[in-house]
Formats: sequence, structure tokens, C-alpha cells
Amino acid sequence: MNGRRRTFRSLAKRNERENVLKELLQISTLEFNHEIRAALENLTLGEIVKVSERAKIHMYSLKEETSEAIKAAIKATPTAGKKIQKPTDEKSVTFSSIGGLKKVKKQLTEIFLWPSKYANLYQKCGLRICGGAILYGPTGCGKTLIARAISYESKFNVITVKGPELLSKYIGASEQNVRDVFERARATKPALIIFDEFDALAPKRGHDSTGVTDRVVNQLLTELDGVESTNDGIYILAATNRMDLIDSALLRPGRFDHKVFVDFPDFNEREEILLKICDEIEISENVNFKELAKVTEGWTGADLRGLVINASFAAADDNPNSNDSPKIEMNHFKSAINEKNKKQSQKQQQKNQKQQVSSRVTLA
Repeated sequence: MNGRRRTFRSLAKRNERENVLKELLQISTLEFNHEIRAALENLTLGEIVKVSERAKIHMYSLKEETSEAIKAAIKATPTAGKKIQKPTDEKSVTFSSIGGLKKVKKQLTEIFLWPSKYANLYQKCGLRICGGAILYGPTGCGKTLIARAISYESKFNVITVKGPELLSKYIGASEQNVRDVFERARATKPALIIFDEFDALAPKRGHDSTGVTDRVVNQLLTELDGVESTNDGIYILAATNRMDLIDSALLRPGRFDHKVFVDFPDFNEREEILLKICDEIEISENVNFKELAKVTEGWTGADLRGLVINASFAAADDNPNSNDSPKIEMNHFKSAINEKNKKQSQKQQQKNQKQQVSSRVTLA
């Protein structure tokens, strides 16, 4: 079984998975329908074995028809059939559809796209393919969006994981979840693993009384070292708002070699972001995007998207009886900006009042 396990662990083609399941069920003439074939694309070795064992119970003990037994087994197997994003799944988010972030796009292109595009050159020159990069910066500046874009541009199979999703209250379950993610990546390579909210999954060790996150970090280190040593078509991209919370061992060379800072957009980037967002919206000719970019200094990409949405609502309020899409005027943008500034001012006043109350209590 050990030799077979090593062979199964790197399954890359659908028919290989089908043949493995047929062998485990000892039914060589078995034909799979589209639903089962689609689910098999996402199965790792361990999941195939579990599915075969459960299917046998349904077939022989519950007397179910073979296809129904397999579908029931897939449904009952934890994480089995969990969707892996294919290269064609993310059609709308590309580098060209995102305003700004030119430096970030260039860095990610060199890290993730060049090794596959210029594979022969990398091999001839003995260049090491780096498997890990981490996006960091203020919230709302486009880290998750650019990660979605690289998943489309790279044409890799993509496994997206939010950090807290892998954590479990059961002993050993969190580490197993990490192993399962990397095993799924090995089974579908070339694959890109995207860890969102990475600081929740990999905080500095020694501060968790339960020891769960410490063990998760240790497991991540083991998996990342394995990816780095084999260099076998698995890429990792992590995103975080708090780089300072992440365990320093993960940030050493050979693990996350590249730290890519996603900053607040500058003047030109804000103008480009607004133009991209408004590309398919009815905009009046009197809208001055340069002026909008000037008065929104310090705003994030998410803030700018919110600005356009609020301006759209303001336009709709001015034309409540119109059946057509409202045309957004410059005054609608100004109204939305004033409303946001007013809310920010109120929040700052409340914050100052709390600080004053706190200082009085301390002095007392």
C-alpha cells in the first residue's frame, strides 16, 4: 500500500482518480456520470480512500445502486468534493480590470507568471522558483482583489482558504486541515493556495494557551519547507492586514520570500480606480475625475467603490420615478463625499470624548 499511496498522492488527471476509485471498489467496468467525475477532480488520495470505504457500506450493507452509493459517500466525506477554482472560474477579475496597483501587479507577475511562462529559461539558468509571497498593507487597499486576479492570470488551479476556517477545537484537527490543503494542492498541481486573513492562522508562537495555533504554525513550516525543497508546481500567496502578528519563522527566506506591500492609492491611482469602477455606469460629462481624485486623498480602493455606490443612490433619489438607470452628476459625488466626511468627523468626536472620559477616570 505504501508504494500505491506514493503514486496516488500526486494524482493529476481525472481518469487517474477514476481508475483509483475503480480499483479500490474492485469494479473495473464502472462508468461514472458527470456529477461524480466533477467531484473526483477535487479529491485527494485520503478522500478517495474514505469515499471508497463509505461507498462499500452503501453498496453492500444498504443495497444501494453503485452510482448512488458513490454520490452518498462523497457527500458524507468531510471536505471531499470541496470546489477547487479552475482557471476559467474567475472570469471578471483580471489585472486589466483593476485600477492602480501597477507595482504590485509587476511584482506578482514576476513571482507567479514568469516561472511558468519562461520555464526553460529558469531551468537552464538554474533559477529557483519561489513558491511563496505575502501581500500586506492597510485594509481595503485591494489585497483580496489582486489575489483573485492572480488566480485568473496564472491559469493555475486555485484553493482559497480563509485563515480561521482551518482552526478547530478538536486536538490535531487544525494541523490535519493544513495537511489536507497542501495534499489537495499536490493532487491538482500546478496549484495556487491563497491564504486570506493569514495572521489569524499563523500568529507568533508562545502566546496561545491552548497550543493550537503553535501546532498549526509548526505544520505550516513543515509544509512550506516541503514545497520549497521539491519545487513541484505549488505556489502560495497569503494576505494580511497585520504582518507584525505573523510568526517570524514563516517570513524567513525559502518560505515567504517576497513581501509585497499594498499601499493606499496615490492621486493617479485613485483617478484610475474611479474610472475603472465607473466604466459601465451612466456618468454625466460634468464629472471631473481629477478633482474627485484630489479630494479623496487617503481613501482606499474600497472607499472609492463605496463613494460610487453612494453617488448612485443619490442620483436615484433625485430621479425616483425614472425607469432608466440614473445618470450620476458631479453634485452626487460631492454629496456622497460630504456625507462620508461628516460621519468620519462624528466618529473622531466620539473617540475624543471616550479618551477624555478615560483620562478623567485615570486621574481620579
